[in-house]
Amino acid sequence: MADKKLTEALQNLVSRGELSQEDALKVEAEFRKATEEDGSKRRVLSEVGGYLGGIFILISLLILFSQSWRHISRIAQFSLFLLAAILLFVAARVTGKTTNSRTRLAGLLGVVSSICATMAIIVVRSNSNELVTLALLVGWLVTYFAFILYRTILGELSLAGFSIAFAFSGGNSLFPHMINNSIIISLILGTIGATWLYLANNNFFNRAFGDAVAMAMLFVSGQMLYGGTVRFLTYLICIAIAVVASWLYSRSPEWPLLVGGIVAITVGTGEFVGDTLGGSLGAALGLLTSGIFFVIGSIYSLKRSKRDLPNVVEQI
Repeated sequence: MADKKLTEALQNLVSRGELSQEDALKVEAEFRKATEEDGSKRRVLSEVGGYLGGIFILISLLILFSQSWRHISRIAQFSLFLLAAILLFVAARVTGKTTNSRTRLAGLLGVVSSICATMAIIVVRSNSNELVTLALLVGWLVTYFAFILYRTILGELSLAGFSIAFAFSGGNSLFPHMINNSIIISLILGTIGATWLYLANNNFFNRAFGDAVAMAMLFVSGQMLYGGTVRFLTYLICIAIAVVASWLYSRSPEWPLLVGGIVAITVGTGEFVGDTLGGSLGAALGLLTSGIFFVIGSIYSLKRSKRDLPNVVEQI
């Protein structure tokens, strides 16, 4: 309504010759800009209010149930968590994704809904490995749907957490006597990391954040084997991380790939040389090896960019 009245007032001034058409357009454009800025501020405040409201509700529930939670029946506990999960997911759908702030808020509500859905099943019998695995699967599914709908960074991080937890819990159910073996844990984490890296570089996840999560998973999976009898696998994993990260970085530069490759080759080389030679000599040789690797990778990337430049010029 204000926009319509302003336009009418400006047109009246132009028709009476008291204001030029150019000045009228400038005034209208400046008014729209100021209105959009005010609307943006209101959206930010609304988003922050949604976050604070969710935190206050969670804290109040914890306070209310902390004293009497143990006296509530398991059916009642299940019903409360399930009701909260449903209401939060419905709230996420109602919030929608018409703006970035709405999308982030809806993604947060979806993540909290998945946590409530997981807890709803766990409270039925928390000491059952099979039931915990089922609960994590349900939480993973809710998180997956929320991520598909809203594509937020928080949703991706939650999906990664549920993937790792579900894999470990499932491994514990299938291999109860082997899950404590670092090889099994490392294999599970490495598989998830490799899958994450593939999906991130095929635009399923946010590219930079997905690469960072994948690099962290792969590096940790290698380091988990360092203290065991198969230490050589740590060196092989570090080499593989460095090679794959360098290859992906040469195709599409992203800083997590560069950092992941540097950390993997530096730590892996230092561990290998330190184990075989030890002392300052080992550290020096480790740095020398890493330096040679990075120089070769830099030369390769420069040559590749020069080869790609003529093709780009021809396309232009």
